[in-house]
Amino acid sequence: MKTAFKKLIHEPLIHFLFISLGFFFVYDLLNPQTADESKIITISQNRVGLLIQGFEKTWTRPPTAQELTKIIDDYALNEIYSREAIALGLGENDEVIRRRLRQKMEFILQDISALQQPTTQELTQYFQQHRINYQEEALYSFEQKYLSTNRSSKQLKQLIAKQKQRILTGQNPQGDTSLIAADFAKMSVYHINRQFGKYFNEVLDKAPLNQWVGPVKSGLGLHFIKVSQRIDGKILPLMQVKEQVIKDWQHQQSIDFTNKYQQELLLQYDVIVAKQVSDLLSVNDSSPVEK
Repeated sequence: MKTAFKKLIHEPLIHFLFISLGFFFVYDLLNPQTADESKIITISQNRVGLLIQGFEKTWTRPPTAQELTKIIDDYALNEIYSREAIALGLGENDEVIRRRLRQKMEFILQDISALQQPTTQELTQYFQQHRINYQEEALYSFEQKYLSTNRSSKQLKQLIAKQKQRILTGQNPQGDTSLIAADFAKMSVYHINRQFGKYFNEVLDKAPLNQWVGPVKSGLGLHFIKVSQRIDGKILPLMQVKEQVIKDWQHQQSIDFTNKYQQELLLQYDVIVAKQVSDLLSVNDSSPVEK
């Protein structure tokens, strides 16, 4: 038995096994096993603070300890579901997720560009190029006679013809009784369109001064109108609208910055389009593309 044991000790294979076990033992001592980081959800104090703020904004009070525990658990579950979905490849080829990620990227670009402040020269140049945007609203003074369309087509045509005849003979047209005022003095575009409907001010722009014209259509019905005064809005000085000009300049910078970034991104990638589609795109034609 002893002879067999001595013989076994001197076997090279046994030496190799003992040496290998020694290496594994030393490796384990030097490299203790750590938890899988993909299974760790770290929720910082700042994050908890944001979760509490969100709760307070909804319920106008701070959460209880039990509610806060549930809020944190829900946040952790959202993170876990996200990681599990990514691991399963559920986000691949999902247009909703793609659009949302693009939107988040664009928001970041907008935030970056919004940090820019224009120099005095840039602001002045932008203001000069867009002066029309900083013009006071035009003011209109006019009379109107309202015709209700709540009658037969034949009756309406007869009524219109009668009022036109009155105008030709130098008389004022007559209208139906309504709650709409008959006279308006120095009324702004905003208030005109708010009462009569969008773009009604354009009708007043085209009408000759001090002459009855019509009928013209509004969101309320038909009208004969007589414009007595038009006061064009003046361009406001830069110092008076400086804050708005800066916002508009930053908005334009955001658009330009995003467009430039997108073009640079496209240059970094090879976009390969199917040959049949490429042939369609190369045709200089405005007709619809067939599927």
